[in-house]
Amino acid sequence: MSIAYAPQGLMGLLTPQANTTVEPEAWALLPAGFSLINGRLVSAAPDLMQRLRDYFGDLSPALTQFANAPLTVLALACTGSSYLLGRQAEVQWVDHWAQRLGIPVVTAGTAVVQALQHMGAQRLALASPYPSELTQASVAYWQSHGFEVLQVQNVATTSEGFHAIYTTGADAAAQAVQGLRSTGADAVLMLGTGMPSLQAIRTQGQGDGPPVLSSMLALMWQATSAVQPQYRDIAPWLSGALWAPRAQAMGLWQSP
Repeated sequence: MSIAYAPQGLMGLLTPQANTTVEPEAWALLPAGFSLINGRLVSAAPDLMQRLRDYFGDLSPALTQFANAPLTVLALACTGSSYLLGRQAEVQWVDHWAQRLGIPVVTAGTAVVQALQHMGAQRLALASPYPSELTQASVAYWQSHGFEVLQVQNVATTSEGFHAIYTTGADAAAQAVQGLRSTGADAVLMLGTGMPSLQAIRTQGQGDGPPVLSSMLALMWQATSAVQPQYRDIAPWLSGALWAPRAQAMGLWQSP
């Protein structure tokens, strides 16, 4: 079924409850002809780690936000939940919901894995805005998929505001990525869907250094190409050819 503004596909995007980064980056990255409707992953748990576990529990309450909208793919914009669920359980969870819904289901974690494999990248340098416990869980997750983590660079965050990760500045993220370009990694991976990533991908991922990948870029690449295979080539995603003019027009960064 084709609907107005979504002739190529309608994405159901599930976003952690306080995340302010996912939706702007999703709209910037979404190719022409796609549209999305957004819902929120909600947990009342005061502890971050428990909230992340809750997000990937029973999706039924979150899915009611979409009612009977004719979704063509479901995308879950939360990498941290993948780390805590673990490789095998995540695959089973994705398969269960894909069969139940009858559409592709993509998590940010599995999307990053697919993107890195598509790129032929095995040695990773990580830019992390996470607290130490979640960073360690992230490293274990990538290692479980056969990747080698060469270095982790913490991104400067502030304790002020509603959530340290979500108040990370685009400049701080880009500086952390810049510090990882000489590590010998096959790719620099920006962790988390809450950290602004498009400026760093566009400014730091070009030239002779390693490509820069983020959870959000991987998620949108995997989700759209699952519906329309012509978007499977990841090169124009990494270069920004598919999305940079749109992101700049949205004011997500200013040209130097």
